[in-house]
Amino acid sequence: MAEKGNKALQIAAFIGFFVLALSGFEYLESGHIDWYKAPLNAAQEVLLDQNDASPGAVNGIEFSGRVTSITDGDTLKILNTDGKSQIIRLYGIDAPERAQPYGTQATNALRQKLSNAQVRIVQQDIDAYGRYVGIIFLNERNINLEMVAQGHAWWYEFFASTNRELEQAQSEAQDRKLGLWSSPNPVDPYQWRRSH
Repeated sequence: MAEKGNKALQIAAFIGFFVLALSGFEYLESGHIDWYKAPLNAAQEVLLDQNDASPGAVNGIEFSGRVTSITDGDTLKILNTDGKSQIIRLYGIDAPERAQPYGTQATNALRQKLSNAQVRIVQQDIDAYGRYVGIIFLNERNINLEMVAQGHAWWYEFFASTNRELEQAQSEAQDRKLGLWSSPNPVDPYQWRRSH
């Protein structure tokens, strides 16, 4: 019995050491600790995907609002029908950061599409920063899909791994060298954030 207790204590100590080491490494690399969020987000993504009746089906709470500002190529602010400001992160896409190559062009592309527009949002999640994550529709146009199809953003495979529409849109944009894909070596925003 004591042997089993010692083994359990050793396993717990190993797990504790591993968590501490992982957290320390991430803090040194990025200045913050959020490694634990990825498995939680991935689990939520699996649950959302399991609820999809078919590829490209949208689920979630729908609401609408007027776009008041564009933060970058995948984030905007709206004024909802209750008169409250909300930050919306576009689901399934990752646009270059503003300071990153092609970041300004991606931001301007989203601004041209949605400046002061009345949009419908199909919420998919709330992210670690408290932003609503959703699919943006301008009339019947899926703006998330347009941004990837026109080469203004990556398909964010980690958070939308089963979204075949986004995957296909990115593949076609790459083949046609549209937008950011016209560069010989575009840098994934995730990698750029980690190195900056």
